[in-house]
Amino acid sequence: MRLSAQVMGMLLFGAVGVLNLAPGLIALMPAKLSTTYGVLTTDATAILLLRHRAVMLAVLGTALVAVAFLSNLRIPVLAAAAVGKLSFIALVLPSRGAHPQLTPVAFADIMALVVLVAAAVLTRAWTARP
Repeated sequence: MRLSAQVMGMLLFGAVGVLNLAPGLIALMPAKLSTTYGVLTTDATAILLLRHRAVMLAVLGTALVAVAFLSNLRIPVLAAAAVGKLSFIALVLPSRGAHPQLTPVAFADIMALVVLVAAAVLTRAWTARP
């Protein structure tokens, strides 16, 4: 029974990791900004900042996939994921005038946090391992 919980937790870490990797494509294809976030801008600075956000999400996604297998790194990666997701949620949900396509992204982050908590519980991320 314990092994199956461990495997399920690992799969959950991997799934959230892959979901964070997907926006990384925006860094390579900035034209996707309009379909992903509803952002229609020709401002080069805004586009660069959003592409950088995409790279940072891909880095987080890579780390989440890695911690599916590297248990000793789970706590810092979980902390980074929680800070990133909670900060986006805290910025988007109370904001007025933001594009409506950002609300589903914030709710996806809420769901990702729930899944990450489940993954942490299933893998006992907070316990020391040899």
